[in-house]
Amino acid sequence: MAAILLPVLCLLGAGGLDMASVYSDRSTIQDAADAAALDSAKQLSVLGASGVAARAESMVHADLLNMAGRVDLSVAATVAVDRSVTVSVTGHRPSFFGNMFPPGGWTINASSTAKPAGEMPLCVLGSGGGQQIMQLKGSSQMTAANCLVQSDGDIAVDSGGWLNAGLTQSVGSASGRISPAAQTGAPSIPDPFASMNIAATGICTPLDLVYDIGIQILAPGVHCGNLTARANSTVILLPGEHYFYKGQLHLQESATLQGSNVVLIFDKSSQIQFQDQSKVDLTGRTSGPYSGFVMMTTTQNAGNFDISSDNAYRLLGTLYLPAAKLRVSGTGNSVAAQSAWTVVIAKSIEMSGSANLVINSNYASAPVPVPQGVGPNTGVVLVK
Repeated sequence: MAAILLPVLCLLGAGGLDMASVYSDRSTIQDAADAAALDSAKQLSVLGASGVAARAESMVHADLLNMAGRVDLSVAATVAVDRSVTVSVTGHRPSFFGNMFPPGGWTINASSTAKPAGEMPLCVLGSGGGQQIMQLKGSSQMTAANCLVQSDGDIAVDSGGWLNAGLTQSVGSASGRISPAAQTGAPSIPDPFASMNIAATGICTPLDLVYDIGIQILAPGVHCGNLTARANSTVILLPGEHYFYKGQLHLQESATLQGSNVVLIFDKSSQIQFQDQSKVDLTGRTSGPYSGFVMMTTTQNAGNFDISSDNAYRLLGTLYLPAAKLRVSGTGNSVAAQSAWTVVIAKSIEMSGSANLVINSNYASAPVPVPQGVGPNTGVVLVK
């Protein structure tokens, strides 16, 4: 019995090793197709369709040089009318036991499609993944008519809500009134600013202050504790980086917060609450390490950033909340509507009431530059 079974077991073991090698080759070939599609989409406007095909073929062969001796490769690149680039790779390699299992050897197929996402600039990204990363409750709206809204999870819009964007994509599901209809099953878009080092510099200035009247001027620096502005008070932020540590920035009643060429940076224990009829007029940084940003948090901040004000009319720049939730609520209020452009990158976004988050994309009409990776500087994304 042992003499009979031993060759069979050896055959099965060798076949298993061969299968594992095939799966490894398939993964490597798919990675090469993905990389070539992304690179080709970037170069399409420069090289044209024929040049892209030649570049893709050369790139795939270079990436797969180590398997050239045992896998016969063929590469094809095509450009569709929507300017998406598809790179297809076919590999043929011998199989175990003299090409008998399977007969004639293994054939491996991989395909990847990418398109220039810069043609539809990325302006809203829910980067958390999972369920309901983007929720529009009640009769709330998000208006992003000329740019891309992407959820790396699901999108849920209530029956009275409306998401109106140039293009809406979700990695998971998308339900409710979304126009035009969302594209589901999209590839995720990674956090474009994940490599940024966000840290405070300077001496901490204790706050824990409440303003009820008059004009208060804050120089850039590290502000510690709570800052509450209410009644008819006005807080003016001078140009620079304003770090808020261990406290809340709270606007109530008819208070005003304004600043030009500023960025508000919040540590893990600090958030905002913009309420009532408070006025918000903030324009992001025009230079420095945080150029293009108007509000951001450290990666440890998993709090809620609440905007329910009737007059949060200008948030010009990028709101970057990588681990936090942006919550927009209110009754008939339009948030950021007077900004030339706004970009929102947050772990999740929740809207409620009848608020309208307006995402404009007039990038060329503002002095604030758009950071690399969003807006017209998005680059390309894999489609499939």
